[in-house]
Amino acid sequence: MSAGRGLALAAIAVVLVIGCAPTNGPGNQNSTAPTTPRESEYILPAGLGRYTNVWSADPGVNLHAPSVAVVRAAVEAKAIADMVGRYASYPGYGRLLDKGTSTSLGKNSISVEDTPKYPEPIPLDGTMRYGIYDVHVTETSVDARVCDISFGTYQPSPAASRTVVAPVDLSKVTEPALLDEEGHIPSFVRGWRIRLDREQPNGQPVPTDETAPAAEVTNDVKRYPNYDAFAGWQLREFSINPFIEPRCDAWAAEFYPMAVIGSKGLAYPTNPVDPAYLPTLPPYPGWTHVPAV
Repeated sequence: MSAGRGLALAAIAVVLVIGCAPTNGPGNQNSTAPTTPRESEYILPAGLGRYTNVWSADPGVNLHAPSVAVVRAAVEAKAIADMVGRYASYPGYGRLLDKGTSTSLGKNSISVEDTPKYPEPIPLDGTMRYGIYDVHVTETSVDARVCDISFGTYQPSPAASRTVVAPVDLSKVTEPALLDEEGHIPSFVRGWRIRLDREQPNGQPVPTDETAPAAEVTNDVKRYPNYDAFAGWQLREFSINPFIEPRCDAWAAEFYPMAVIGSKGLAYPTNPVDPAYLPTLPPYPGWTHVPAV
């Protein structure tokens, strides 16, 4: 090859590379989501601690059913996104939120377009409890209510800064703003409504709980899914109920009989919080992992 021809080919290659490279102009910023690990390679981000999720449900609700599992995944993923952002949360969660909030209607009904709440993830021990109820499943959708209570989780090391909404740590609290009127450290119960629609793939029949492959129930229970638990679903609503139903308060008190009822609801019986009554329980029902590829 002649030197001249080689230089010409090199110039063409440079032009092609430049022409194909994405620009960094204002119109192209954040046009794609950050790269996420492939399925089966996902692990929980560092710094989240060893806390687990434990679910309860109304009688007759199968926590392993696909329509219920996707609700569980959305709620658990939201808690992780609060710490590390949506794209570092469960596989597919960032895409689920992006697609769900791509319209004005979606933005109005999905109130969890969150960025991390804290400068760094907060390592937690203990158990996060969730209760799912009023579950309505059709061939094309699921609509459910969820209670959650953070009473069972705590920071094993003292927090750099204390706020009312941050998870409790094991140091004594003296600041009045962080206590209820009786001087107890409060804990807060929240209520959520979540609606999702099944996506019909390429004109094929929509899979239902009855036609979808049954979830494998094993003794090897994991804390999180390493696969996209949201595949085939469209998020329609994920909103917090500002007026907590008495049902959620009663549900939370059932699991924590040692709690006291203060002016702000459930509160810890000791100050500082004692981890002896806040064990880290095995995850339930938890998740199974797909094999590594």
